[in-house]
Amino acid sequence: MKLLPLAALLLLVLTALEARPKPAALKCRTGPLDIVFVIDSSRSVRPFEFETMRRFMIDIIGNLDVGPNATRVGVIQYSSQVQNIFSLKTFFTRAEMERAINSIVPLAQGTMTGLAIQYAMNVAFTVQEGARPPHKKIPRIAIIVTDGRPQDRVSEVAAHARNAGIEIYAVGIQRADMNSLRAMASPPLEEHVFLVESFELIQQFGKQFQDKLCGG
Repeated sequence: MKLLPLAALLLLVLTALEARPKPAALKCRTGPLDIVFVIDSSRSVRPFEFETMRRFMIDIIGNLDVGPNATRVGVIQYSSQVQNIFSLKTFFTRAEMERAINSIVPLAQGTMTGLAIQYAMNVAFTVQEGARPPHKKIPRIAIIVTDGRPQDRVSEVAAHARNAGIEIYAVGIQRADMNSLRAMASPPLEEHVFLVESFELIQQFGKQFQDKLCGG
């Protein structure tokens, strides 16, 4: 579990800004990934907060080497239901992904996180939806971003997803329930569970998360 209080996070961001390389060196070059963002769009997420989630996704995608033979990206949102925004096979340029993310209309209902994880496992990470076959050993990564407490069970379905080869990062914002984040995430928890103190800071957090995602 990694707690990011305001002062510590700002210090890390300032340090990263001072030491960051030129833009051409920011791309993730550790090999291809299959990444699915699982975004909470329940009614408790305010409009400006959802806009910040958009920026978080766009910032991370902007630093990935995306393409059919490189990193593939999918996005689903959830509340009381799950909606596929785009699949791993849909887009292969950052511009297309950014347009689709900016067009998302929040669902604004309940918070069925377990249902969203089930969908990711059974649908989003299937070969039919664009995931590379298991024998190719391309890492499958789910990034769950949520501000609330799930209204359904997450432990069992998350365990099934992890056993199916999906690496889960749980990013909680503000009111997120830490026990639920820990129940979702892959071990070691200190590398896969993050609690960001406010939505205002998630964009800066994304820059640090990029290093973690790319093994930096």
